[in-house]
Amino acid sequence: ALYRHFPSKARMFEGLISFAEDGIFTRINQILEEDRETRQRSARILYLMLAFAERNPGIVRVLLGDALMGEHERLHDRIEAFFGRLQTQLRQVLRESQMREDIQLAVTPEAAAEMLVVYVEGRMRQFLRTRFQTTPLSNWEAEWRILDAGIFG
Repeated sequence: ALYRHFPSKARMFEGLISFAEDGIFTRINQILEEDRETRQRSARILYLMLAFAERNPGIVRVLLGDALMGEHERLHDRIEAFFGRLQTQLRQVLRESQMREDIQLAVTPEAAAEMLVVYVEGRMRQFLRTRFQTTPLSNWEAEWRILDAGIFG
């Protein structure tokens, strides 16, 4: 069992959160280096989050706080910081689009980034609620078209 490799349950959760942070944000940096087009960057970041969730259902429970009930507040703070950092990355991508690509967003970069993070969290929550039966990437292409139209017009 995983918990045997850690001195405490809190340290185990910290390790899982660090794994998620390292995996997600390292890959986001690669996406930002590889792609210059805002729509593509945004889609790839969301797809990355959803694919990571699909491959790591146990970490979904941690990232959504489900596995952290009754645990130390600092773990909840780490989760809040994780999603805050994701939102900041998306907001930066959307802000840069207005400068580099002269794209007019249908909403502010702040509102768009918040909506995209809420979408990701919602898909992850549905995955958890359905006991990992409805995958985060089900209907991805259709849902991205809706998000894309709402943000980029």
